[in-house]
Order: sequence, then C-alpha cells, then structure tokens
Amino acid sequence: MSFRLQLPRKLREEMIAHARSEAPNECVGLLAGVIEGGIGVVRARYPLVNAAASPFEYLSEPKSMFAAHRSMHALGQDILAIYHSHPTSAPVPSRADLARSYSPDVVNFIISLRSEPPMLRAWWLNEDGYRELDWYWLIEA
Repeated sequence: MSFRLQLPRKLREEMIAHARSEAPNECVGLLAGVIEGGIGVVRARYPLVNAAASPFEYLSEPKSMFAAHRSMHALGQDILAIYHSHPTSAPVPSRADLARSYSPDVVNFIISLRSEPPMLRAWWLNEDGYRELDWYWLIEA
C-alpha cells in the first residue's frame, strides 16, 4: 500500500515534546485530518492520557480518547495516525504494539528517545507483522 502523509513540522515537534514530557513512561496520541487527492493531510494532534503509566506500554485512557473523537467529529476529521513513544528502545513496533494495534488503516508513528535528537519512524501494523511506511512529508505549515 503506497500512502503519503503530510505532517506539519510543528505537530512533529509537539509529538516529540509530548514524548519527552511523559518520560520515563510511554506517551500516546492521535493525529487527525483529511484525505485530499490521495494524501493524508494531518491537521490536528490529540495527546491522550496513558492509563498504563508505564515505560514499556501504553493504554489510551477512555475519557481522553472520547474527547479526541468528539473534537475530530466536530471538525470533520478522521484519525490518520497514532503515535507513541519508546523511551529506551528503538522506534520499531514491539509485540505489545502489534497486539494493541488500533487499525491496519492508520499509520503508527513511534518516537524513540534513546538517542538525541529523538528518532521518529512510521509503520503499518497488522496481525501478521509490520512494514515501514513508504514515505511521509514534513512541511513547514
């Protein structure tokens, strides 16, 4: 599946700041937007509460997830991606990430804080494994 995702640099930096602020625990959040001409255009970021409060896994807290969905619906946006952090490991999906995959139709960003600057990679996850996103854009807007 070839898919292009347009992610504003500002939102990328906010994702990294979110990951740093939650360390040593994992962070989790959603990226929402619209599909325009076959390109996923990210327009909003929704940080969620990690109910697991763990350095090794995340569990989206229901109230924050509901609030994010309500806001997306009001803005006519859909979930395009989920992001979470790996505070001490590489930005590669873990077994837990595969087991808890939200949907095979959304991109999964993983932010690794193991190095400076943090590393960000994007993946497609499904029950059979994972595959890196063909490519995505970073834009200034």
